[in-house]
Amino acid sequence: MEKILGMNFAKLLVTLVLMQVSTMAGAHKANNARLDSIDARMQKVERIANSQALVNMSQRIDTLMREIQQLRGENEQLTHELNTLKTRQREQFLDIDRRLQSSSSGTMVNGSIDNGTTGTDGVFLDNSSVDQNQTSSVSVITSTNQQVVTATTTNGATVAGSASNDAAQDYKNAFTLLKQGKYDESIVAFNYFLQVHSDSKYAANAQYWLAEANYVSKKYPQALTEFSKVIERYPASSKVADAKLKLGFTHYELGQYDESRIELTRLRAQFPNSSVASLAQQRLERMAREGH
Repeated sequence: MEKILGMNFAKLLVTLVLMQVSTMAGAHKANNARLDSIDARMQKVERIANSQALVNMSQRIDTLMREIQQLRGENEQLTHELNTLKTRQREQFLDIDRRLQSSSSGTMVNGSIDNGTTGTDGVFLDNSSVDQNQTSSVSVITSTNQQVVTATTTNGATVAGSASNDAAQDYKNAFTLLKQGKYDESIVAFNYFLQVHSDSKYAANAQYWLAEANYVSKKYPQALTEFSKVIERYPASSKVADAKLKLGFTHYELGQYDESRIELTRLRAQFPNSSVASLAQQRLERMAREGH
């Protein structure tokens, strides 16, 4: 009997052990299934995260590329504007140089050269004491033998110098300052000349070169006024055509493109087959290229 009970107990123990093992195996299998599910979800999350990072990176790259393209465009525009400015400045100096060279062999009289009018001596102003930013404010004190001219500069200083009673000499002195590139001083000198010698045969040319000195100094509003005076006060002068051309150029420099186009078109029609008409046409074509 005891033997039978021992055998039954052993079977029961074995059964319990097997049931426990089976239960543990089931639990282990369930845990593995859960782990596999979690692992799959983690991989999915990683793929989504990686995909979003790539999208963000791609968008950032696209943004940077657009910014680079924009900067390149702006750089090209700035380069174009700089080259345009250099060309414009070169044209201005070539233009003034051409005009000065055409008159460098003597004094201009009504549009022609008079080589025997003046001498080579005489000083209008003490150039070393004239401020580069001086204005054209001038006053004249007349005595029996000479005249004294004073120029007031922008900093309040006053520069004085003697001038002859000879219109030709005073004109040459002013013109020499212009040829030397002392534009501010030449403005003072030409203003003085026009005040003292307003009825001189040199007055029309003095008015024109006064306007040119302002133009090459980039004092465009004043240049506009002075070129207009050439046309209004000296309509018979040979400098009228040039003054009208420079009126158009000055409007251009001031960004007044409609006014510039009107002046240049009118000049081209008024003086066909002339050098000023050719220059007017060139500027009109340039304005068209620039979209003005």
